[in-house]
Amino acid sequence: MPPKQDFSLREIKPNIDGGKTLTPNMLTLVEPLYFVYVKVVRASHLPVNQATGTCNPYVEVKSGNYKATTKYIQGTLAPIWNQVFAFNKDRLQAKNIEISVRGKVSVTNEIIGSIEVGIGDIPTRLQGDSSMAPQWYGLEDKNGVSGRSGNLMLAIWVGNQVDDAFSLAWHLDAASVSVDKVSNARPQVYYSPRLWYLKIKVNGAQDLVVSDPNRKPEVYVKATLGNKVLKTKVSKNKGVNPSWNEELMFVVAEPFEDALILSVEDDKGDNMVDYLGKCVKPVHKITQRLLPPLPSEEIISLERYGVVEGPMEKFSSKLRVTIYLDGVYHVFDEPALFSTDLKASSPKLTPGKVGDLELGILKAEGLVPMKSKNGLKTTDAYCVAKYGPKWTRTSTVVSSLEPKWMKQYQWDVLDPCTVIAIGVFDNNNLQAGEGWATDRLIGKVIRIRLSTLEFGRIYKYAYPLVALMPDGVMKMGELHFTLRFIYTKGSGDKMYQYTQPLLPKPAYTNPMSVYQIDSLRNQAVRHIAMRLARAEPPLRREVVESMLSGRGPVWSIRRGKANFQRVMECLKFFKTALIWLDDLRQWKNSRTTIVMFAVFSVFVYYSEIIIPSFFAFLFLKALRNYFKRPRDILCLDTNLSQVESVNTLDWQEELDTFPSSAPFEDLRLRYDRLRAIGYRIEETVGDLATQLERFHAMFSWRDRRATLIFTLFCLVAWMVFYLVPFRLLFFLFGTYLMRSPRFRVTLPPIPQNVFRRLPSRDDCLL
Repeated sequence: MPPKQDFSLREIKPNIDGGKTLTPNMLTLVEPLYFVYVKVVRASHLPVNQATGTCNPYVEVKSGNYKATTKYIQGTLAPIWNQVFAFNKDRLQAKNIEISVRGKVSVTNEIIGSIEVGIGDIPTRLQGDSSMAPQWYGLEDKNGVSGRSGNLMLAIWVGNQVDDAFSLAWHLDAASVSVDKVSNARPQVYYSPRLWYLKIKVNGAQDLVVSDPNRKPEVYVKATLGNKVLKTKVSKNKGVNPSWNEELMFVVAEPFEDALILSVEDDKGDNMVDYLGKCVKPVHKITQRLLPPLPSEEIISLERYGVVEGPMEKFSSKLRVTIYLDGVYHVFDEPALFSTDLKASSPKLTPGKVGDLELGILKAEGLVPMKSKNGLKTTDAYCVAKYGPKWTRTSTVVSSLEPKWMKQYQWDVLDPCTVIAIGVFDNNNLQAGEGWATDRLIGKVIRIRLSTLEFGRIYKYAYPLVALMPDGVMKMGELHFTLRFIYTKGSGDKMYQYTQPLLPKPAYTNPMSVYQIDSLRNQAVRHIAMRLARAEPPLRREVVESMLSGRGPVWSIRRGKANFQRVMECLKFFKTALIWLDDLRQWKNSRTTIVMFAVFSVFVYYSEIIIPSFFAFLFLKALRNYFKRPRDILCLDTNLSQVESVNTLDWQEELDTFPSSAPFEDLRLRYDRLRAIGYRIEETVGDLATQLERFHAMFSWRDRRATLIFTLFCLVAWMVFYLVPFRLLFFLFGTYLMRSPRFRVTLPPIPQNVFRRLPSRDDCLL
């Protein structure tokens, strides 16, 4: 039996100062990494190869086992490269860096000239200094004579990961990466495009020209934007002046490149459509709704399909629509529970900044190999973080199961009740000829809610990377990071922030359905994925979808059990209170029962203190829990996730594709089990329906005697509650409830007997 894996959160102690001291590199949440940067600028006065009569120079930079080359430039004696190489200083074992200019020929690449620089003599560039000025170096020939083989312009310095050249450099740790793929290993910052809802309210049409005047047309409006098509229903007005009053919605992204095509069509049946007219509106020319007032309706002239109108001829059909880019809503690109941004699309409705979020991505440990390379199992890992529209991507550490990134990022926070998402991925696009491979997610995306963080505290944790596998849950490694949320507003603003609605006000005054939001969210994810895939290096589609998408539309018995467990945990307090009350009624501890009855009597006599006492109890309870408040961030809970209560078949069902790709026998087994689960749910809902129908039957006179008993009881209760003080009745009820067990009977009470005899509609079911 394999050892049980540890999925707990672990606190770490990285060597950081948190900004307590003024350090030259300005790194507060990560440890500094030092690199030797070599910037190869250009060469001059290179000699001509005597055999070929030309010079095809390139530069080779080498230190110990690390070696990389620039691109070669054909047929020039004064090439320009402007390439930067970076050596991790901690991994350098040699004392010198050799820089050679070589000529690319068919058989051997001859050395034109070389330079050797001692690592101890390289100056250090501090953060805030200007860029290091390059200078000319004379190339030494084979005999060690300088200047005969031309000159090379270089800049060499020692800097850290905050250096301007870090993101542009070719890191020699990734020397095995193909030249044309090296950009895929570089760090980068991306921004999601601004998303808008494009709303088309189709009101009606006028003076349509149909092909058959004797037939009642079945007219609808079709809206086309890119490859997305939406249609209205067929108008109920079967004539040439139809009306719809329907709203169609798309998601569009800036800059607006597509055109909206509205067409009026007549459905003639048998897949026959009569095109009555169309209009084309470029999206960038559509009115933007930046504030709550709605734009006015416009009347658009329709063009006939395939007809060229003369200068004196105008097509008279019109379409009455209201088209606008709605900026007063928030366009969801993530699940509502995991939103990293809640602001409206309109820049005029953007709330003010309330704080700063700082994230330090340190390293990963114990990563599971994701692929084989040259017979060795390895991983090329990089980390992606998203908050709001800003995405960050670290560099790719090649062939390492314990990569170090030490990158620090910062975001502006507009609302503290949002979530930051962090994911670790394996880069499969580093070698030439591999084509368009898929970057795989290593473990579950980490999501941390900012409102659960203490202001100003630096959280330093090793977070487990967990993945669902066909044979269960597997730990894929640990991500080490630091996190700090600084609230820049005053205490009053913190309280005021919690009184405001999460979403823009139109989301409550004119809400959209859950189904509509989910459908539009899928469009938003596609827009962001397409736009970020255009960047260099691209943030790949599968990465964007993994960071933005929640759980897919699949059944999971494990999650069903987990959600039930969540409900029971929330109701645990009420369950405990009922058990305690039953213990009082059963006199299991006579002293406690007598004391509580005395307290009850005081509350009855001084009834005005009941509500104040209730809120005092809640206050003291919350105050007591303050000293036991959780100090760690929320992490994976294996007990809550029910990972120990499912078998292999359950995991295979949860990880199956949608639609399913499982064999027939597995599908039949799952279906039979689902029928059994559905039967239990059906019985539970049926029992609930029976109780509710019995409640309604008390008033319906379906069972005349039972309703008569209930009616007479209501009459007696009316008179008793009118004549007898409520305080006395409440005291008598409490006394009867807490009477000694020797005065009790085990039979059900009379009201319960009457209620159970009431009829329900079970007899009416087929």
